[in-house]
Amino acid sequence: MIRIEALSKSFDGKTVLSDFFLEIKAGERFVLLGQSGCGKTTLLRLIAGFEKPSSGKIWIEGEEVTNLPVEKRPVGFIFQNYALFPHMSIFDNIAVGPRLKGFSEQEVAQKVNTLLETMRLMDLRDAYPGRLSGGESQRAAIARAIANQPKVLLLDEPLSALDLELRQSLRHELVELQQILQTTFLFVTHDQEEAMSLATRMAIMKDGVLLQAGTPEELYDRPNSPDALEFLGDANRLEGGVLRREGGRIVVVLNLGQALECETESHFELRQEVACFLRPERLFLTPHQPDALYLEGKLMGQEFLGDCLVLRVELAHEVCVKIRLQRGNLDGTIGPMGDAIKLYYDPRQVQVFAVPEKAY
Repeated sequence: MIRIEALSKSFDGKTVLSDFFLEIKAGERFVLLGQSGCGKTTLLRLIAGFEKPSSGKIWIEGEEVTNLPVEKRPVGFIFQNYALFPHMSIFDNIAVGPRLKGFSEQEVAQKVNTLLETMRLMDLRDAYPGRLSGGESQRAAIARAIANQPKVLLLDEPLSALDLELRQSLRHELVELQQILQTTFLFVTHDQEEAMSLATRMAIMKDGVLLQAGTPEELYDRPNSPDALEFLGDANRLEGGVLRREGGRIVVVLNLGQALECETESHFELRQEVACFLRPERLFLTPHQPDALYLEGKLMGQEFLGDCLVLRVELAHEVCVKIRLQRGNLDGTIGPMGDAIKLYYDPRQVQVFAVPEKAY
């Protein structure tokens, strides 16, 4: 559907995108996730045609569009503020595209009324944007963007300016609309939770480079680098050296003195420095089996977050990890502050990566 080959973009000598490759399938909800300034909005603008690449190619549905003007590309674009024309009714906002394409007024009315029905906006056809709620504005912006039947809908941080409750509501609405329209949606966001809830597939970007692409589950459970892992969710990082290998498992002596076992298909040399990662929700206070592995520490604090409790446990002097517990699963095992505590873990859920050698 969308194929990006060796795409690069620089502004005033500063590289914003570097040798970028990506493929997006037809009908996907694909999310570009990254911090502000990582190049994700630039990539969206390059696909839309608002910017020209320094090098590389862009293909949509088998056609190269790298040098096509905006109006010739089969894409719709939704800006952060929706950019509805305030002096026009919702009907006329949606009708802008078909009228520019030269359709008769009868054809325009038929197209717009169909979209008003699909987007549940018929009762607001004569209203002006100032009367609309956040959800209604979003639906109107989507209706206007798809009035010319684009193959791809590009959405630049569509929920970033909204409060938490409205963002959560509109996420569900966006998913439902995409399923109805069956149009390829390409989102940009810096919000990890938003990305995972919206995406059928997603990509993590950093400094203009693609770190990893896949389903939200693949990226969360099987990250390919520490950067990808730490950007998508919380994680405890513990460093040490490889003591020995036992089949598909390595034993790491952590710098804090305890041993940690990790199942991994990667090859590590003995005494090689590695970084081990354990997500807070994958540490437990009770063993799941008689020979369960554990780390020992001291309870130093707890934070109440409504549906869960986050404990801070000191494994060694000033070396702390977090453990996230669902409140419904608590069984009275939490002792007072300063109490000794065991953190049980599954070696299959430990992510391990080589620590780059330091340059001197």
